Amino acid sequence: MNEKSENLEVAERPAWEPKTPKEERGALDKAPLATLRATPDSLAAFQLMSDLAKRYPRPQAAKGKAYARKKTLVAHAHATAAFIADLLAAIQTDRSEGWLRCSLNKGDYTGQYVKWRVFDAVRQAFTEAGLVEHKPGYPGSYQFDNPGPMVGKLTRYRATPSLLAACEAHGVTPANVRQCFQFEEVMPSELVQLTSPSHKTPNIEKVQRLRAQVAELNSFFAQHTLTHPQVKVKHLGWVRKFHQANNLQTYRWNKGGRLYSYPQDAECYQHQSEDTRLGMRIDGESVVEIDISSSYLTIFYAWCDQQLDTDADAYAGILGPTDLDRQVAKFWINASFGNGNLLTRWSKEFTKDFRERLKKKGIPPEAFDTKAYPMSLIKERALQRHPLLERWGGDIRGRVRGWADLMFVESKVIIATMQELMAQGVPSMPVHDSLIVQAGREALAVNTLIHQFRAHTGVVPKLDVSRPGF
Repeated sequence: MNEKSENLEVAERPAWEPKTPKEERGALDKAPLATLRATPDSLAAFQLMSDLAKRYPRPQAAKGKAYARKKTLVAHAHATAAFIADLLAAIQTDRSEGWLRCSLNKGDYTGQYVKWRVFDAVRQAFTEAGLVEHKPGYPGSYQFDNPGPMVGKLTRYRATPSLLAACEAHGVTPANVRQCFQFEEVMPSELVQLTSPSHKTPNIEKVQRLRAQVAELNSFFAQHTLTHPQVKVKHLGWVRKFHQANNLQTYRWNKGGRLYSYPQDAECYQHQSEDTRLGMRIDGESVVEIDISSSYLTIFYAWCDQQLDTDADAYAGILGPTDLDRQVAKFWINASFGNGNLLTRWSKEFTKDFRERLKKKGIPPEAFDTKAYPMSLIKERALQRHPLLERWGGDIRGRVRGWADLMFVESKVIIATMQELMAQGVPSMPVHDSLIVQAGREALAVNTLIHQFRAHTGVVPKLDVSRPGF
């Protein structure tokens, strides 16, 4: 199974159901796609597979000769193990609250390690036994008299406490799932993907050029090695993801466009902390990370035909002298870009998101109190420093622009920089608005990134370079 499944519109329910509550959508949208390729790699995993396969067999026994029945039982056990491994890995990744996407399209299982009929039996047995909960998928279109959404969703599954208890009884948990199972890492067959909303990527000339671009970057980096002396980090290749393709006939492939490293699991280099990334080695050489400071704000200023002051911190001093003051101002500005309009209140979602960001920055989340930072005050102070922000959400250069437009410009800068470095034999690794390169290539990468940013925006960026031990 591959990521292509994400773009398929498959139905499990015949009629439209109420929308998923807003607070649940984020986790469901981040659910990883089940690969169903993991195999037991420890005695505990073998025993778990055997136990659950026997306790929850196929709904109907195989008919025919004895060897055929035995073969079917073995296949059922392997599918059981693969499904359990993916479910536990979804919890361990800690991005989707344990939810896992599964295609129910039979064609996705052709030639795969787990066949459709076998997986179908396992998922049904687990669902009926209460080992998994699920959110039914739905197609992107219905009959004329049956209204529904324009974009389909794959079915989501999540392990229940009953399944987790059964696994733990055998010594298998989300924390050690990758020690208990061997995961076969594979790249998605489609290197250019459409998401938010999802569609099957059309095979048009524009897409073929984009695919070739990503494939060239993947092929070049495959000639180099990525290691870490203490932590396991992974990278098989990149996939470029575009967004907001509401009409494929008129879509211009200019929304989003960032490169995402695969496999998208906890060991993906893009999911590591900055300190961990700075401990990586490319071809045995230490690395630096070059970040485009205030990337979106700089691009926005450029759209307004102005240059953001690169000699000053764009967020410091807006609300006060502390690091928390700076983080609040930075969050408000960037969240406003993502919102499409300037924020006016602290919603539960924004508050939760900000506290999670503080935790990653090493700032105690409890140090933040929304009452101490009323949105009206933040907006007033931010507009005093950056009055151009008043234009966000309105007409800019003849049209209303959003976060996906900002991301697209940023992605073009990053990819063009990677291509120019590649032409000089220098490997680089993107982390959205930053690039990781070998320490000995820092000066070249900095100059190249400045050149490409100016070429695509007309202004120069402020760059911050992080080095190991600093």
